[in-house]
Amino acid sequence: MKEEHAASIANFSCDDEELNEYLKKDALAYQKLHLGVTYILFTKAANKPISYMTLAMGSLKIPDKCEFTLRGKKLGDYAKMFPQQFPALLIGKLATDRNEEGKGAASLLLDYAAKIAIAARQQFGCSHLIAHAKATQKIVDWYKRRGLVTYVEDLTKRDSIPMYFELP
Repeated sequence: MKEEHAASIANFSCDDEELNEYLKKDALAYQKLHLGVTYILFTKAANKPISYMTLAMGSLKIPDKCEFTLRGKKLGDYAKMFPQQFPALLIGKLATDRNEEGKGAASLLLDYAAKIAIAARQQFGCSHLIAHAKATQKIVDWYKRRGLVTYVEDLTKRDSIPMYFELP
């Protein structure tokens, strides 16, 4: 995100007011503090924001070492001990303007995040792409359709659900 995007993002509006506020008021400040980098997908013709995501470094904390798999094999089956957390690229925020929903923009950004994570592995460890999905069935199902999984079964009493995808 760049400072010159401020005027363009003023009319961005998704179904979640917190995500709208973040983009308009916090994204650039977070970026300047190196807390996350926001990527915005714009229309070609009108330079109107369609969708955005914020990426940051994160880690995937696993609940059960015996059941968790890495490269198709349960951690308990490896001869080595593994940490309880794995290095990951975090999708901290992901939103699409309500007028653009269902057209694939968020999926494009998700694919782009995976490409960034895979490229980053040449510089430092990164085994997973993770997201803290809003704890609604609609959002969790959206991520599941794109290959992310979660170990959380009950969405109630939670603000967000950790979801993850092992990078190829």
